[in-house]
Amino acid sequence: MDAGKEIVVIMHSYSGGPGAMAAEGLSLAERRAAGRIGGIVGLIFISAFIAKDGQTLVSGSGGQLAPWVIEHPNGQMSVRNAKAVFYNGVPDLLANQAVDNLRDQARRSANTPCGLPAWSNPYYNGRRAYVRCTFDNAIPLAAQNAMLQNSRVPWEVQDSATGHAPFLSRPRELAAWTDYQIAKFYNVRSVDNITTA
Repeated sequence: MDAGKEIVVIMHSYSGGPGAMAAEGLSLAERRAAGRIGGIVGLIFISAFIAKDGQTLVSGSGGQLAPWVIEHPNGQMSVRNAKAVFYNGVPDLLANQAVDNLRDQARRSANTPCGLPAWSNPYYNGRRAYVRCTFDNAIPLAAQNAMLQNSRVPWEVQDSATGHAPFLSRPRELAAWTDYQIAKFYNVRSVDNITTA
């Protein structure tokens, strides 16, 4: 950013929580107001966790981990039947490779509260988008809808008739929509006229 880059942050799955928290305070408008160049132009969530300030993955999921999560004695978590949970609709060879590349995740990450998320900033009105994966077995459509509604901010929403990994099952479609959405971010009224929270 300090080199003047304008960035769109794209988050998937769990990364919606820490990603939005890390992006807070770095919008193009906020950085310009501080006399800095570069900044975040927009946020794209792909079937991602929309966490409010202080919320954890567990508290945002009804108080317990999903039934497909395996908790290990060493404090790590893995996924039961990962191919069905994460990669339904992905060609078998690619899905098998993706499963082989999965790594365990620290259990503590599920109980660590998120900080203030960038998506709550009014700067992102018209610059905050969400891809709902309508056949997602990891974050079901009902959960995606509930997070969008509970955020109480407007989102540009695109439905993808895919499972949890549209970047593997329909990469061209997702890339085309992403390009389109980024162009829309730039068509929102000038950042010079936007005040931040």
